[in-house]
Amino acid sequence: MKKLILLLTLCASQIIPTYCAAQQSSTAAMPDKADIVKFLDLIHAKTQMEQALDAMAKQTRMGAEQGFKQRVPDATPEQLAKVDAVFNELFTSLPLDQMIDAIVPIYQKHLTKTDLTAIMAFYASPAGQKILTEMPAIMSESMQAGGEIGRRTFEAKSKEFDKKVDDLVRQANTIKN
Repeated sequence: MKKLILLLTLCASQIIPTYCAAQQSSTAAMPDKADIVKFLDLIHAKTQMEQALDAMAKQTRMGAEQGFKQRVPDATPEQLAKVDAVFNELFTSLPLDQMIDAIVPIYQKHLTKTDLTAIMAFYASPAGQKILTEMPAIMSESMQAGGEIGRRTFEAKSKEFDKKVDDLVRQANTIKN
């Protein structure tokens, strides 16, 4: 029994200081809000958000126009312009500053000050600047490719869903009669 207590005490004396040091270093190493904002400025986060939202709006608008044309096959240009206007309103009223403020604690949670310093060094380098320059086009082209796949898949699934619902309606009407 004395050996067991001695062993547990020895283990605890090794584990507890390591655990406490890890806890202290992780909280002490947390970047402050100014560090995160500086990083977000370096990577042009606000501009990237605006561009991503613009690309998403274009994809959504195309989907909405296609959906409207399915419902109203002889849609006029004026009607399609109204559909576009609805989506323009949705995507222009997003509070980007609030979105930036909301992500600061997320970065603080996942990155230490040391991590952030190294990441900022990369983004300040020529390779980091290259990826920042090219990322909007990469994202836009990726969204177009993914959006097209999503539209085709949704269209097929939508037809499948409609057929299944029609079958259920027929079955329900057959039971009633």
